[in-house]
Amino acid sequence: MRRREMLRVQDIVAMPALELRVVAGEPGLGNEIRWLHASELADPTPWLAGGELLLTTGLGIPRTAAGQRTYVRRLAVHGLAGLGFGTGFGYDEVPAAVVRAGDRLGFPVLAVPYDVPFIAISKAVFAHLANEQLEQVTQALEVHERLAQAVIHGRGLRALLAVLCNHLGCSLALVDDGGRVLAERHAGKRLPFAGALELPVVADEEIATLRAKRERGEFSEYDRLVLHHGQTALAFELSRRHAVSAAELRLAGDLLEDLERERLDDRETARRMAAFGLEPARDYAALLAVPRNGLTGERLRSTVARELDRRALRYLSTARRDRAAFLVEADSEEAILGLARGVVSVEPDARVGVGRPAHGRSLGRSLLEARAALDATSTAVASYHELGSLELLLSLPDAALEAFVDRVLGPVAANVWLVESLSALLASGCRWSDAADRLGVHRHTLRYRMDRLREQTGRHPDDPEQRMELWLAVKANQALAARRERC
Repeated sequence: MRRREMLRVQDIVAMPALELRVVAGEPGLGNEIRWLHASELADPTPWLAGGELLLTTGLGIPRTAAGQRTYVRRLAVHGLAGLGFGTGFGYDEVPAAVVRAGDRLGFPVLAVPYDVPFIAISKAVFAHLANEQLEQVTQALEVHERLAQAVIHGRGLRALLAVLCNHLGCSLALVDDGGRVLAERHAGKRLPFAGALELPVVADEEIATLRAKRERGEFSEYDRLVLHHGQTALAFELSRRHAVSAAELRLAGDLLEDLERERLDDRETARRMAAFGLEPARDYAALLAVPRNGLTGERLRSTVARELDRRALRYLSTARRDRAAFLVEADSEEAILGLARGVVSVEPDARVGVGRPAHGRSLGRSLLEARAALDATSTAVASYHELGSLELLLSLPDAALEAFVDRVLGPVAANVWLVESLSALLASGCRWSDAADRLGVHRHTLRYRMDRLREQTGRHPDDPEQRMELWLAVKANQALAARRERC
């Protein structure tokens, strides 16, 4: 029997319909092609046996010249026949570092024009190879191209899962490391995911899991190849979403800070809220969530956001290390208080403060009320209803509050232990023993501290008239502190 002649890289280049151009590694054009594979991974070699012509759009290769040289060297050392680089996706031309590395290693690099689909190359290759797996690999490449287009056009996780599950006839779900379902699609009826095939999807050092379930039969090697393409596409989409989400959180944080510092008029507030998809004419309320017991601000923000999504409420959010801040659609005071209680029931390791519903630049006061409510109480849910006279003080300008605090407390306002002792005594109704117990000191120690207070301010809480002034000054000082703290 006459031995079938092997297909070489130069044979593919010689096919005029493909319009492939050799940009590097001419000495390797005689390499034999045993197979064809498409991948966007930074390191596809674990899935390659050697002898493959690798096709890529460049979405997954490193952006640095050093990383690109390492990428080409890895392919050459693994024994690949060559690299087909699709231009017009992530790169207009084959990167110079890839070209130089190919020339140095004698590893063929072919430029694939944007209007030449990978499937056209596969058909040309397999027409020569006449392999029985032609149809399956061709289909896998078609899936790869549909996934790549979906990623490029930002169609989202559900669209990517739809491409996969419709092709494989299965149920698919992508879940994060906390078990939350990020997206889910089904080719037919919804299948339970007990015992499902689980594949990791790594994006920005976070690991999600792709779960795949078929009603009858195991997933074949071909199915796993298609799912491998899906893993890559999903990882790119998650990375894109993380980048967009981080930018949105920063912008939301800027908006909340500008509102609280009264930097915006109603028109600018409406414009910036509309950019987040919020209706400026509607009422929103501030909700601040403070983590406890090691919970992080970002993880708490995600937990609260899931609860808001479950209730189909519109909101914007941001997170800092020590708290998460929200403006939440709220038709009434009862609604925002009920939401706060719901958040605490879902996440017990959190305290939640709420401000009254408002719109426009009045939202800055709602944020201030929520912060002051958290500072003024120790309950799991703190609301502006509990602020009492502090609510009135919050409405006064800073200059008036500062002047009053300076006149009554003077230098004592900066003495933390004296102010704390005075606050505890006033909060107890001037019951010295109760206040001392709360502070963890002897009542004689508390008496000594109040004597120091009288020496520096000329006032003492035993005097009824002076007691009222001291109480108002303490509350004014708290109002100023609440304004100085920002989301």
